[in-house]
Amino acid sequence: MLETPTGSSLSVRQARLSLAVLFTSIFSFCISFGGLTPLIALVLEQRGVDGAVIGLVVAAQPIGTMIAASFVPTLLRRFGTAETILLCGAVSVLCAALLPVFASVPAWFALRLVSGLAAAGPWVVTETWINAVASAGGRGRTIALYGSVMAAGFAVGPLMLTGIGSAGLLPFLAFALAQALALLPILLARHLAPRLEVAGNPGYRRILAAAPTLFAAAVLAGVVDIAFFSFLPIWGLRNGLEETFALTLLTVFVAGNIVLQYPLGWLADVLGYRAGMMLCGLICLLGPALAPLLLGAPLLLVAALFVWGGAAWGVYSIALAALGVRFWGALLAAANAVFVIAFEAANILGPPLAGGVLDLWPRHGLMAMMGLFAAAFVLLVFARSAQVPTRDG
Repeated sequence: MLETPTGSSLSVRQARLSLAVLFTSIFSFCISFGGLTPLIALVLEQRGVDGAVIGLVVAAQPIGTMIAASFVPTLLRRFGTAETILLCGAVSVLCAALLPVFASVPAWFALRLVSGLAAAGPWVVTETWINAVASAGGRGRTIALYGSVMAAGFAVGPLMLTGIGSAGLLPFLAFALAQALALLPILLARHLAPRLEVAGNPGYRRILAAAPTLFAAAVLAGVVDIAFFSFLPIWGLRNGLEETFALTLLTVFVAGNIVLQYPLGWLADVLGYRAGMMLCGLICLLGPALAPLLLGAPLLLVAALFVWGGAAWGVYSIALAALGVRFWGALLAAANAVFVIAFEAANILGPPLAGGVLDLWPRHGLMAMMGLFAAAFVLLVFARSAQVPTRDG
């Protein structure tokens, strides 16, 4: 039997089946989230809506998630593990299905905000569940697989949109259906959900102070993730790259997100989570320094962005694995809520910051910003290593 940090017992087979269920659900959720964001932006652009307003509607989802994440432990305590995912997921499905019904900009902002509030439940609970059933020796690899599944889902969503187009009801219904299908494996396997204990007063500030490196990793991942999805092609165009190649760089970056998670998770299991985060941080520091120098060497630039993409998402995966070691029992869900808040805060602040530095330094402002965030993270990891000698962050 496998004893989880929450005290519930699962056989090894049950734990693996539990993870398979979660990964299947996550993949379907991420397809929907990855496709709805560009779909909404495209439709609003076609209607002639101002870019700033489009950005506000798109930002409503992460704003809602950031607001609601700290309340998820309360829902978890009241409804239970699988039930919280199913309840919040159903609200999110309804919001997606109502987008073509209430098509005004204010309505879409409200629906995306409510969807973000609801999405906090599945996100926080799923990550807590995975950490609760992951084996101690293979935690890094387990979380790495989760990271790969997430990244793959986010990549498939826009590809689906390319295939079905942005016109009419079909794309909205397709992505609403993807979210609905994500709930089916949770419903069928809810008996495998561990009992997750939740602290009555977790003390979020104390959690943040106890492991600042882990939450800084979420910030770094969030900034790189959203800024690159928004501005990497623009950086390429401003540096003389052809449009097709500039867009290909983003695909390469996402491919690194997907492919390199497991090797990085394995390294973290062997070397320790702090060493894994330091490695990813150094790659994230080296990437923006090398990219401008490799503009004349396309193959080397592609290779650099592939590795950088793996490290940028790897720092999230490794920090999440370390979270399951540093916090357990009643504090795990609360710590995961703080982790999600840190990531979503970076997702909200990243685009305006990146846009601002690109205005100040059109060619290399984006890379300078990425380098500064990575340098700050590496310095924090180094300082914490001197203060708190541990392998776990």
